[in-house]
Amino acid sequence: MTDIAKIDEKQAVMEAFSPLCELLPEFVRDCTANIKKDLASYKRLSARQKSRIAAYLINMNMAKEWKEFHPVRWWEVDNSGFFHLVHTPTGAVSYFHAVDPITRGMPCSGHTLAGRARYSQNGAKGVGQLMVNVLGQPDLSEVKLTIACDYLFPEPAFLRVYKPISPGKYGAKGKSAYSFPIMSDGDGGRGWMPGFDPEPDDEIDILKGLTIEEKVGC
Repeated sequence: MTDIAKIDEKQAVMEAFSPLCELLPEFVRDCTANIKKDLASYKRLSARQKSRIAAYLINMNMAKEWKEFHPVRWWEVDNSGFFHLVHTPTGAVSYFHAVDPITRGMPCSGHTLAGRARYSQNGAKGVGQLMVNVLGQPDLSEVKLTIACDYLFPEPAFLRVYKPISPGKYGAKGKSAYSFPIMSDGDGGRGWMPGFDPEPDDEIDILKGLTIEEKVGC
């Protein structure tokens, strides 16, 4: 077990996320493909209507599938109906969203008070500043993270975790205390590659329509 006194908040969060790297990229791709397939077969909606509801349905489908199959130990979904993952040993919570379609980075907060409060966090705690909870784990119960998904970013990284510290604005680069990618090596392996911390390529066209997500309870 890592000595909590010798790590900072980002290191503690990355350790908690480590098991997710083995499965989350594939899980997201599978759920996305299933919803797109279902929408393609539904003839009553136009292509524009399908595009507008795709992210909403993908998010809810991931929450449903995760709750049913519990694919990663210690990571559970909450009861919101959306893909909000809670790491039970540390209390860290992550919220899944599509990237900002203009910056293709961290999206801004929702318009609710809860959404803006979640983005208005303190910066990261440094080495020696983490408290220990009753389970003997780093206390990350006040840490609210955003998993930003860029469906067009190629392997090995299309998911990135952020700790937002400002609500931000649509189309503007948001402020975060730290971020890191959830990665695949493109050959069936999962995890981070030393020295490789990619950012999206500005030349890739944005994916339209995958920006309408939860409107309540974010």
